[in-house]
Amino acid sequence: MKTTRLSLLLAGLASMAAGCQPETETLPTQAPGATLKAHEAALDTPVGTWTSNASSLSDFSGHTATLMRGTGDVLVTASGKAEVYNPYTNTWRRTASPLAYHTAHTATELPSGKVLVTGGQDESVSWTPYSELYDPDTETWSPASPMLAHRANHRATLLDSGKVLVVGGNYPRRWTEPTAEVYDPQTDTWTGVQGVLPPHSFTALTVLYSGKVLITGGLPWSSDQPTSSEAYLYDPATNSVSYAGNMAKARFKHFAIRLYSGNVLIVGGITSDSSVEIYDPYSEQWSLGPPFPFDLTPLFSATMLYSGEVLVTNAARQAALYDPSTNTWIPTTNMKQNRSFHLTATLLHTGEVLMVGDGSPRSVERFTR
Repeated sequence: MKTTRLSLLLAGLASMAAGCQPETETLPTQAPGATLKAHEAALDTPVGTWTSNASSLSDFSGHTATLMRGTGDVLVTASGKAEVYNPYTNTWRRTASPLAYHTAHTATELPSGKVLVTGGQDESVSWTPYSELYDPDTETWSPASPMLAHRANHRATLLDSGKVLVVGGNYPRRWTEPTAEVYDPQTDTWTGVQGVLPPHSFTALTVLYSGKVLITGGLPWSSDQPTSSEAYLYDPATNSVSYAGNMAKARFKHFAIRLYSGNVLIVGGITSDSSVEIYDPYSEQWSLGPPFPFDLTPLFSATMLYSGEVLVTNAARQAALYDPSTNTWIPTTNMKQNRSFHLTATLLHTGEVLMVGDGSPRSVERFTR
C-alpha cells in the first residue's frame, strides 16, 4: 500500500513538473524585425521625470561633483571655488576654497571620507601635479603630496585597497613622467605604474569585480596620433598594466560603466557615433551592444541607477535608459535644459541623479526613474 501511494505521489510530482516546462515546440517563430518593432514601440513611451533644482552659487568651469557618502551631500569644485549641495533641502552653501586653482582635475572620495583632488589646469592654464584633501568634517583643505606627473583631463578611480589610480592627462612636462600612478592615503605617497601604457587624456577607468581596472580609449598626447581604440588592464596585485584588446571604435570622453553582471558598458565618446560596446571580463571578449537611440555627439553623462539600468544623456536634452536584462534602450522624458558645456551626473542616496551644469547655463536638475 505504501509503495502504491509513493508511486502515485511521484507520478503526480512528475506530471506537475512537466506542466511547468515551457512548451517550446508550440511557440511561433519570431518574424524578422519583430524585436526591432518592439523596441521602436518602447521608444513611444518615455519614462522618468526631470525636475529643476536650485542653481549653484558660482559659475564653474571644468568642475567635478563628488558624492560624500557619509552625509549624502555633493561636493562641487573648480576654478578655485568649492560648494556643497544638500539634496534633501535642495540648497547650496559655499565651503572653504581649495588651496590651489583647479579645472579639468579629478576628485575622488577616500575610505576616510576625505576627498582627494588632483592636478588640472591652474590660473595660467598650465598643467599641475598639485594634490590636496578636503575634509568634510571640518570643511577645510590640506595639501597632499604632489603627483609624479603634471596632469589635466586625466582620470582617477578608487581601488579596492583604498588607494587611488590616476591615469593619463594632457601633454607631459617631461616625457619621463609616468603615464599612470597610484596614491596611497595611508602614507601620502605616489608610486608609478609598471608596464607600457600609451599616454592618453580623456580615457575611461572601470574597476572590475576582480579588483583590476579596465582602461579604455583616450586622446593621444601627440597630435599626429589617432584617437585610441585600445584597452588595457591594470592589476593592483602587480602594480602593472597589460594589453586587453581593441574596441570596435576609437573613443575619448566616453563612459565605461560596470554592470551588475560584471560586464562593462562602453558608450559615447568623440568620433564614436551612437555605437555601444560591451566588454566581458570573464571571457575577455568585446561585443557590440544596441546603439543609443539618439545622437551622441557629444555625450554628456552615463550613470548606473540602483536598478541596474544606465541613464545616458546628450547635449540636446535627450536621454535614455539602457536595460541590461533586455539589452535594449528605453527613452526618458527630455531634460529641462540644452547644454553645450561640461556636465556632471551624480547618483544620490535617494536613487535620483543630480545633473550640475558648467558655465552657462548654470542650471541644476534631477532625474527620477
